[in-house]
Amino acid sequence: MVVIRRATEADITAIAAVGSSAWASNIFSFEPELPGMRMHVEKAFREFARSSYNTVLVAQLEQTLLGWGAREENNDYISDLWVDPAVQGQGVGSSLLREMMAAIRHAGYLKARISTHARNIGAIRLYQREGFNIVEQGPEWSTSLEREIDKVQMLAELK
Repeated sequence: MVVIRRATEADITAIAAVGSSAWASNIFSFEPELPGMRMHVEKAFREFARSSYNTVLVAQLEQTLLGWGAREENNDYISDLWVDPAVQGQGVGSSLLREMMAAIRHAGYLKARISTHARNIGAIRLYQREGFNIVEQGPEWSTSLEREIDKVQMLAELK
């Protein structure tokens, strides 16, 4: 059974590994891989995991971290949702998303926000199944891709 729990310092390496693996398996299906990009992103995930693991919820099966989500500012914005490519489509992302939405609701917010690459159809479908709707689409700077990309901003009413 998959357990959703708060991340600990012991999860830092797994958080970084799952994040960079999920990012690469998805983004390179619709964006070109430029020299050095993968190394740059892996470093960014390691730094994020070290500095922000206390904002992360992880999905774990036995001793294996399957995915994670974060609310970096602990507000109504879900900044990250990453699932190991080997288990995508098996409900891990939905479970994490529901837990984060519940935490946002518990914090007193009436809406939850999330964003993704406009060509990330799988993520958009997941978010829509969980109650999110696209409220804006347009160019936004991507530090990982080091250029502007088309992103969608999504919003869900919390019940």
